[in-house]
Amino acid sequence: MKSDLLKKLLLLFVLMLTFACVEDPCNKDNSTTDSASDNSSSDTTSLKGESDCPVDQGDPDPDPTPVPDPAPDPVPVPDPVPNPVPNPDPAPTDQSSLSHPWTNANTTIIIDAYEGNVIDWDKMASDKKMVAVIHRSSIGTRVDSKYVQRREVALNRGYLWGAYHLGRRGNTIRQAELFLSLIEDMDNTLMILDLEDTGASQFMSIDEAEIFMNYIYEKTGKVLTVYANHSTTKMLNQRMKNSALFQQSKLWYARFKSTVSDFPAGIWNNYFLWQFSSEINCSRTGSCLYNVPGTTNNMDINVHNGPYRDLASIWNND
Repeated sequence: MKSDLLKKLLLLFVLMLTFACVEDPCNKDNSTTDSASDNSSSDTTSLKGESDCPVDQGDPDPDPTPVPDPAPDPVPVPDPVPNPVPNPDPAPTDQSSLSHPWTNANTTIIIDAYEGNVIDWDKMASDKKMVAVIHRSSIGTRVDSKYVQRREVALNRGYLWGAYHLGRRGNTIRQAELFLSLIEDMDNTLMILDLEDTGASQFMSIDEAEIFMNYIYEKTGKVLTVYANHSTTKMLNQRMKNSALFQQSKLWYARFKSTVSDFPAGIWNNYFLWQFSSEINCSRTGSCLYNVPGTTNNMDINVHNGPYRDLASIWNND
């Protein structure tokens, strides 16, 4: 009796051990590492084929959110040229500056020349008040033949240097491009637009002058000095009084008299330079209001109402 019970218990133990050692082929994560598991893997017959195992799909991944391609590095864009800021209202016209200021020891003299003038540089050097040379760079679409040569001489001798363009009717942008091509040093070359009789058909009109000056400003950020006689200055006061560009510019005033009692204040309350002597009044009177050694009476003479250090500090296109 006892032996039968023992046999049954032994048979039950063997059966339990057999079931424990059978590996589930569908369980990929079976953690049994005993030798019994190793033996079962070598069997040729499995209790259940892998092809019969249910496939665990799990939760399908949601469609990934599309990630946009990274934006390319932006192409650097040059800072736009700021709009010109009008100068604050200057002081009222100084009447003393309009009565033969060239006789004042504290003022400076400037000549302005073109290819038709003669200059003896050695003789001119004897006049210590004469500190700057302005030269015509171009007229219309033509280059002045003496401009480049005289620029080199003047700079080598230590004179301040300026360039003026005599505006002609038509081809305004072409004239502006020519003028810019002749200016090698914009920081140290005073840049000037010469406006003659703006109503005459051969000279640049006021509308064209505005186009010319705007083009130069957009390309360089520089504000030109304006050369104008008495009547043209009055016209500019009427037509350009709301122009920030003209309000920021300096005036080179042409008036061939020893004293001016009716300066046309408006955009400008005073002059930057005053062209007071030229062949116009020298030839008529037989004597010039001022003579620069080394030049003849067809040379234009100008005055700045201040010493050299003051002139040099504003000899720019700001």
